[in-house]
Amino acid sequence: MFELPVVVVKGANSILDFFDDDLLKFSNNRVCFGAVNALQILEDSPANVVITEMMVGDMTGIELAEAIRDIDSERDHYTYIILIGAVNPERVQQDSFHRAVDSITGTKRVDVLEHLTLAGARISDQINKLKSSNAALQNLCRDLRKGQLLDPLTGIGNREYAEHALNDTIRQVESRGGAACLVLVSVDNYDDIKQAYDTTVAGELIVAVSERIQHLVRPLDVVTYYSPGLFALVLMQPSIEQCTAQCYERIFDGIRLKSYGTAAGFQDVTIGMSICAATAETGAPTPQTMIDLAMANLDESVQKERIMVHHIKPE
Repeated sequence: MFELPVVVVKGANSILDFFDDDLLKFSNNRVCFGAVNALQILEDSPANVVITEMMVGDMTGIELAEAIRDIDSERDHYTYIILIGAVNPERVQQDSFHRAVDSITGTKRVDVLEHLTLAGARISDQINKLKSSNAALQNLCRDLRKGQLLDPLTGIGNREYAEHALNDTIRQVESRGGAACLVLVSVDNYDDIKQAYDTTVAGELIVAVSERIQHLVRPLDVVTYYSPGLFALVLMQPSIEQCTAQCYERIFDGIRLKSYGTAAGFQDVTIGMSICAATAETGAPTPQTMIDLAMANLDESVQKERIMVHHIKPE
């Protein structure tokens, strides 16, 4: 006796009545009459193999197979479907038929049904194991991806996280209004600190600046460490008028007018701050466009010791 979930769908005057003794070999078989009954059973409990006749009362076996594929798609399962009966040769050649039906046999060849059922069960089992493994792999990739979105030094988001956050903010502005605002903050003397001391001291400085920035922004603002010596802040504002130098002067001064403790003593920082802002009227700029525009003004910000602002205007 085989432990195999099999559903047998019979129509009126079923040829499968002569196959009942062979079906007893499958300990987990379920016999139903009509397609609707079969679909109700499969909704409650999936099968590895479905054996259906061409005519099963309320719909054809092909229509039943297509409905089973829809159920399979919803639960990420694969059912091997065997159709018994004569099918128009032109119908067999259609892609939709092959997507729905795995195997077909004539009514005079029900003697091979046991072999088709066992073969179908193996195929179904292999495909479902692959589906399960694929789902587990996707979950693992998502978990790894979450870990890869964090900067190991500061513990805040990294470059990829910043770009995701900026893209999400642009999309929200498109649907809800307001303004997307990107603020780049460069520690311009980061390389000088690293050369004068070492990577550890430079890292301590970056961690201290990161903590300072997080204390100066709002709880929902996104703070990321975009690249060595460069922070990216992603914010959503009610209007573009709130994306000005005056609005961010408190953050600018709060970072640059403070010394930061490291193993090599307190270190001063040279800061650049560049802002790029956009509204839905600008035609939804890409995150890279906003990043490039903000990046272009950082050197000037350092030289002039003031915040540089670029508002993307509608074309």
